[in-house]
Amino acid sequence: EKQLDKMKAEGMENRYKRHTEMAHYVQDWGKKNFAMFAEPGYESVTVSCIKNTKQISVADLNTELGKRGYAISNGYGKLKEQTFRIAHMGDLTLDEIKELVTNIDEILKL
Repeated sequence: EKQLDKMKAEGMENRYKRHTEMAHYVQDWGKKNFAMFAEPGYESVTVSCIKNTKQISVADLNTELGKRGYAISNGYGKLKEQTFRIAHMGDLTLDEIKELVTNIDEILKL
């Protein structure tokens, strides 16, 4: 009920707008530095799946992010090191997403 109260206070339109802004930020970054897994027009506003076109170790990236207080997810099954996912949902803010992406840039020297 507490989370629903927070959502209600923010307003569903505002919440959706925030999620969309974060999604566009991550997707623009993903397109610039890697490639998006989803076909154009099928991107999610809650999580972005990025193709690992640079053949980085997603596990090593996540270890380094963890040392800085961040985490991302790798792909499932055969896509485990071929993709990674960045969530942009819930109570996350655009500033938090920017901090995460800045840390990824620093770690990967992008």
